[in-house]
Amino acid sequence: MLWGLLPSGMVAAQSGTTPTLSAEQGKIEVAEKTGAFLPLDREFVDENDSVVTLGGLIEKPTILLPIYFYCPNSCPTNLANLALAINRMKMEVGDDYQVIALSFNHLETAENARNAKNNYLKLLYEGFPEEQWRFLTGSQENISAVLETIGFTFKPLEDGTFIHPSALVTVAPDGKVIKYVYGTFIPGDVEIALAEAAKGIPATSIKRLLNYCFNYDPDTNKSFFQGVKIAALALFGGLGLLFLVRFIWRKNPDDPDHASSQHG
Repeated sequence: MLWGLLPSGMVAAQSGTTPTLSAEQGKIEVAEKTGAFLPLDREFVDENDSVVTLGGLIEKPTILLPIYFYCPNSCPTNLANLALAINRMKMEVGDDYQVIALSFNHLETAENARNAKNNYLKLLYEGFPEEQWRFLTGSQENISAVLETIGFTFKPLEDGTFIHPSALVTVAPDGKVIKYVYGTFIPGDVEIALAEAAKGIPATSIKRLLNYCFNYDPDTNKSFFQGVKIAALALFGGLGLLFLVRFIWRKNPDDPDHASSQHG
């Protein structure tokens, strides 16, 4: 697992097909679109094999987590981290918010969703209201409509896996996209995002540390790892240079520019 200080995180997920949900091939990112409205009329199938619309489900601040139920790497971690965060949050699911896990693999079924939900319910506190966390599947068209609205794209790989961002979105009761949360879904971060969703005012995400996790194949993923390595080295090199310049500047109080800045 590699932690990246980069503008978008990517995760490799196992897939039997390579559905394309991005209009721009090869670009994987979370392009934040706070203030946009989800397509509430789009239909999906829940874990009970019932047809539902987003508009029919979303009636309070909502966590929307795009995942893939049979992803071998980050998706199970994301679902588990979210379940643990729910256990620790002061806000009450059902009263204050609800949760939707949306599969972006259009070949997954209600049975897949039901099996996944049963697994993660085991991590939640006793008495958790099961109906407040829905697991949805749907057609590629409807999935694409949602992912495009929240700026979530992914890229299939030649080995049958695909790279995708790891993030959740909080949504206001009217379907407005409010805030993005990245990383391990710290309870405090999720609660802040939900509180802002309750207000209905879009908020900029400050924390953009995203998780990069793959099935590492040195041949298939070599170019990607090289890109991550170069970007990380450039970032830390720039920070090091900045601290060095600042240290030298402080060590030379007799410098005219330094003196003028100190006095006025």
